[in-house]
This record gives sequence, C-alpha cells and structure tokens, in this order.
Amino acid sequence: MAQIAQASGIAVGQIYRDFANKEAIVAAIVERDLEEYLHESGLCAAGATGDPEAVRQWIRTFVACEKKPDTGRLVAEIMAESSRNERVAEITRNLQQQLRRELTAALQLLVPVNTDPEQLDQVAEMIHTISTGVFHRRVIDPEDPGPAVIDTLMACINASIDQLRPPSGEKRPAVRTLTAAP
Repeated sequence: MAQIAQASGIAVGQIYRDFANKEAIVAAIVERDLEEYLHESGLCAAGATGDPEAVRQWIRTFVACEKKPDTGRLVAEIMAESSRNERVAEITRNLQQQLRRELTAALQLLVPVNTDPEQLDQVAEMIHTISTGVFHRRVIDPEDPGPAVIDTLMACINASIDQLRPPSGEKRPAVRTLTAAP
C-alpha cells in the first residue's frame, strides 16, 4: 500500500476511501494495465491494422518486457499476493486467460484461416510463458536478458508461428469441429 501511495501521490487513507479493499485496488491496476497494453496502443491496435509485421512487432515488444523496473516490481508484488489471496489469484488468472485469447486472435492474423485452434493456443501459451520468464528476469536486472537473447527467443517464436503455415503450394486441410448431436 505504501508503494502504491508513493507512486500515485495519494495518501493511503484516501486510497482506502476510493477502493473497498486491497483486491479492488489490484483489480483496478490489472484492468488498467491490460486495457492499455492490449487495446490503446498494443495488440488490438496492431491487429486492427491487419499488418502481420505490426503483430509480430507487438509480440517482440511483449516478449522483450522493457517496461520501467518500478512497474515490474509492482506486478511482481501482485503475483506474489496471488499466491496468498484467492481473490487476487482469480484476478490474475482472468488476466492471463484474456491475454492468451488476445494472443491467439493475433496469431490468427499471421496464419491461414483453417489453422488448428489448439495449435494457435499452444503457440500463444508459449509466447506468454517466454514473456513471463523474461519479465521476471527484468525485475531483477532490467538489462537482462540482453538483445541477443531476445533475438534468439524471437527466432524460436517466429519459427513456431511459421510452422503453423502450410508449406508453399500445399493447402492445410480445414479443421473439423464437433457439434453436439441433436
């Protein structure tokens, strides 16, 4: 609470008057950050362009986690709190699910329409997992991992994305969906 008060310039007492409890504060922080990160200038904006390179650039930015160290420390505190507080854990799980859905939707812009949704989800999960690892490393040292490692990670990610595409001249079979029996 002291860190939030210091960062916001608002007294701790005023924060508690504006929010019902700690979970409400965490929810507001997470929602604001996700909204900004995905919609305003992030993934949704890149996807709205229809430009595959804009989506790949957003993925690179997401993986590189080059935010301010103070932001990283606050997110790390929220993640730690999620291990102690079920409501905060639920908030962070919802955040991760939304992020994974957005990543999967962005990947759909990079691959054929008939790509297996499960494969898309697996690549989205891989990107999210790599980004989480880089994030935790950057909390400890904002310069680590360096650009060469980020380039290597992106080469792996781009290869995984490219593997979702059929070889040139070959059409990938349409994905069948199961429907419930009448």
